[in-house]
Amino acid sequence: MKKVILIFCLFASSLFAFEHLTVDNIDEKLKGKKVILDFYASWCPPCKIIAKNLETYSETKPDEITIYKVDIDDQRDLVSKYNVVSIPTVLYVKDGETMKLNVGLQSVDQINDNVNSYLLK
Repeated sequence: MKKVILIFCLFASSLFAFEHLTVDNIDEKLKGKKVILDFYASWCPPCKIIAKNLETYSETKPDEITIYKVDIDDQRDLVSKYNVVSIPTVLYVKDGETMKLNVGLQSVDQINDNVNSYLLK
């Protein structure tokens, strides 16, 4: 039972490891930055895996990369604005412009490859 609680706590904590964006602050937060934008839901098991992978990636990411999260249940306007139709969805955004949109699970290596291909070139 203790293992189950520990695993749940690890997954739950990873959902809140990064700043959450809202319709009110997203433009300001994306302007002039290289961003990984994670659209997720707290009830979505694959989203928890992506959250953990992003947390792992953040330990070695370049300083100029910022990771933000968007809760699809709370930010329906952003879901519409970015045409998110399935979760997990990860956007790679440079200076406010979406460079790449990925739907589904991504490994830490895939996240790193996408950052190198779309945000650091």
